[in-house]
Amino acid sequence: METSNSNDQKSPSRWPNGARAAVSVTLDNMGEAADLNRKLWPECKPVGKHYTVTEVIPKILKLLKKYDVLATYFIESWNINIYGDFILNQVVAEGHEMAWHAWQHEAWSKLKDQEERANFERSFGPQGIGQWLAAKRIEPYCGLRPPGGIINYDRTLKLCREFGLDYISPAGEQAATVEVGREGDRIIILPFRWATVDAYYYMETFAGLRKLKGEYPSDPQPPEVLTQRYILEIDKAIENEDFLAILFHPFLTDRPERLEAVESVLKYLAQKRDEGKIWLARCRDVQQFVSENPSSVGTNPRWDLSSWR
Repeated sequence: METSNSNDQKSPSRWPNGARAAVSVTLDNMGEAADLNRKLWPECKPVGKHYTVTEVIPKILKLLKKYDVLATYFIESWNINIYGDFILNQVVAEGHEMAWHAWQHEAWSKLKDQEERANFERSFGPQGIGQWLAAKRIEPYCGLRPPGGIINYDRTLKLCREFGLDYISPAGEQAATVEVGREGDRIIILPFRWATVDAYYYMETFAGLRKLKGEYPSDPQPPEVLTQRYILEIDKAIENEDFLAILFHPFLTDRPERLEAVESVLKYLAQKRDEGKIWLARCRDVQQFVSENPSSVGTNPRWDLSSWR
């Protein structure tokens, strides 16, 4: 696998309707999954009524509807058994994409060979989305966002193809197609950049990543900084005819000022969409377009191996 850009050549982006950039609004994490995986959830505390599901996500969904934006929500498969009705009736029924975010938000790059395969099997099987597929209640997973943003390269890519995935959204710099296994078989990379991840600004535990990137002080940053940078990245994507993933975590959007930041970004995206400058689409829609128009992207995603852990 390449890890640097070297002499990679990319054809000029050609996005639908003459748009100069493609942008996907994405959400990560639901409920207690990550806390349970990290042993942070109190054993005596019941699950199934997490504040992100009861309070925050409905507010975000309302904003998405207000600005007529369809999002991709990367949800841990564990949630299917806990918040299944909510996912189907509040997320999927509104037209948003349900994508895969591991079983219970396991740190993907730290999974050993058999652990990684077991995560796929559990998430895609009858304990996970398989139960809905058997009942024809939902479309199959189309894409994976690996928790932590780093994959196990060829091993992960081959498993993704084996289980029918068409795209991956790890940390990287540009959309691309990469070869998997046999010649001619390619998977699409729709990466996120840390500059458009809310955790990069808000979380104490991301101090090391902020220091590593050298863009902000190690202290958490206010919503105003996030909003300014997201808008800057949107403008850069338009200038460079790029794909851009915008990323919000509901568990970090529990304050009014942070919800206001989400709305400010959505309002700006809607404005640029209405001006015809961006194509605002779910990741699965971008993947389908790239599959049909492979020359719209290059072949090197410029993987970002930075880690906040």
